[in-house]
Amino acid sequence: MILKNKIILGIDTSCYTTSIAAINLERKLILSDKKMLSVKKGNKGLRQSEAVFQHVNNLGDMFENIKSKIKEFEIVGICASSKPRSIKGSYMPVFNCGYKFAKGISSVLNIPLYETSHQDGHIEAAFFDTKIDKDEFICVHMSGGTTEILLVNKFLNRYNLEIIGGTKDISVGQLIDRIGVKFEYPFPCGFYIDENAMKCNEEVKNLRISSKEGFMNFSGMETKIYSLINDYSKEYISKLTLKVVSDSLYKALIYLSEKYKVKDILFVGGVSSSKYISSNLSDNLKSYNINTYFTKSEYAKDNAIGVSLIGLNSFLGGI
Repeated sequence: MILKNKIILGIDTSCYTTSIAAINLERKLILSDKKMLSVKKGNKGLRQSEAVFQHVNNLGDMFENIKSKIKEFEIVGICASSKPRSIKGSYMPVFNCGYKFAKGISSVLNIPLYETSHQDGHIEAAFFDTKIDKDEFICVHMSGGTTEILLVNKFLNRYNLEIIGGTKDISVGQLIDRIGVKFEYPFPCGFYIDENAMKCNEEVKNLRISSKEGFMNFSGMETKIYSLINDYSKEYISKLTLKVVSDSLYKALIYLSEKYKVKDILFVGGVSSSKYISSNLSDNLKSYNINTYFTKSEYAKDNAIGVSLIGLNSFLGGI
């Protein structure tokens, strides 16, 4: 078997991104392609029905575009995320798009179909990029709709996940996007808020945060920041917003690291690609001898790289 010429495809259809990836049996990434779903200016998100419609259109176009990139390879397996998280009852219609598409390809090519979750895909992509060598670690999943702090135990090709912290109301991504929409930035707004924050050289206010025993609340912070928007520059408000997020996470992670005696923390999800948050948390947690692992943007944001890797692990485990 010539491993480098055989590939596993991965498909992920999340709330805001259509993603396709391919990895060969030597664990070399062959391609990673993705397309953001279109959100009308001023809107704070997409209905699932609209997202499904866009995914269906994107998948056909994207597979047409990648044909030339994979024509020299043999597709020997395919993996898709079929749900947000690997727990009973986890469901979103958008993930059916990628899963059903993958199921069709599996049937036509007579190749194995593997199933995973969007969250597991995030963790696997970050694990692959950062080369974290621990089987037990804390994972902070920060994206547009999710903020969860997980205790992760890696066992063979799977993850055992326990939620040990997170938000009790809105996610950090929702907080950031809502501030960005106020500034009339394109949705999702994280890139623009982060760019603003990095430009701000002023010291910003220390707002009172709500973080207790690993769990945080941000809706009160949202109201407070709204009340300040007209009094300060966009750069100042952006930095203030990300400082609130960083300070809240810092307090939660100090507590959880001590409680579970874990000193390695992996950050995944689009919000973790923030330069301000990664720099702030890395510097502050270092004083507690906590190792932080932030991945490159293309691995942090929604992608199908981790999904293809999970498919690869399953395929190799079955040979």
